[in-house]
Amino acid sequence: MKRWMIAVVLVLFACQGAFGGQTPPKKKPASKPKSRPVAVAPSAQPKPPFEAYAVADAVDGVVLEGQNMHLRWPQASLTKLMLAAVVVDKIERGELRLGDSITATKNAQGMGGTQVFLKAGETFTLDELMTAAMVESANDAAYAIAEHVAGSADGFVALMNRKARALGMTDSEFHCVHGLPPSAGGSENLTSCNDMIRLAREALQHPQILNWTSIEQTTFRNGTLVITNKNKLVGRVPGVDGLKTGYTRRAGFNIVATGANGGRRLIVVVLGSPESRIRDAFAAEKFHEHMQVQPAAHGHAVERTASGG
Repeated sequence: MKRWMIAVVLVLFACQGAFGGQTPPKKKPASKPKSRPVAVAPSAQPKPPFEAYAVADAVDGVVLEGQNMHLRWPQASLTKLMLAAVVVDKIERGELRLGDSITATKNAQGMGGTQVFLKAGETFTLDELMTAAMVESANDAAYAIAEHVAGSADGFVALMNRKARALGMTDSEFHCVHGLPPSAGGSENLTSCNDMIRLAREALQHPQILNWTSIEQTTFRNGTLVITNKNKLVGRVPGVDGLKTGYTRRAGFNIVATGANGGRRLIVVVLGSPESRIRDAFAAEKFHEHMQVQPAAHGHAVERTASGG
């Protein structure tokens, strides 16, 4: 009996050695797949500082350089340069005087964007309101002027379009007097670098427009409201002395600037810049290149209003 039990035990040990006691052979680690070169996307091209631009001689209108000269682009508050052209025409014909009194209406009071906060019934002179419109880019001032001059804003828009046709501004159209974005279903005021050169040259024929747009800072409403030129190149870039800027989300940052050095006067137009500082730096560089003046170092406040000047 003992021999039988010993034999069973020996058999069991033998089975364990044959089947369960040995460590199974180690598997070879799976080889790592060969790495493939990762395709690197080409670096994104830097966004240009404009959608269109031009540099022109103010005397003969010859374009010295530019890009997308006839691209039709939202004007924003460049619109007010045409406002000034229409108003000055009427002043020179004796139909208006700078000292004329203008009473703000409820329509003018309701303007958005940049404004001088007109209240219905307030009265200011044409000169005061034009200064507010051209320096501060006040939309309410522009609207009050338009209603006074033409009887209605729509009537003044008709005068703007007539003036544009007379100047050969074939890329431009006007639908409002201030340049604010249109309401749903409305149309934008459009222009091009080519047309803005024409309008700027016309404006320069009338010293009063340059007088307004060369003001760096002044006051409104009997000195209680300080207004500052939206054109930050004025007084900061040697020789630059006027004209207009504009901003809406759709338009980006626009400028039509003029400057003189010695016997030469230039017009620089920039449309659709992504930031005011980029627009201003680009325009300043063009003045430097073509007038051989060194742009002064300065900071630029980003325009934050719906019209933005």
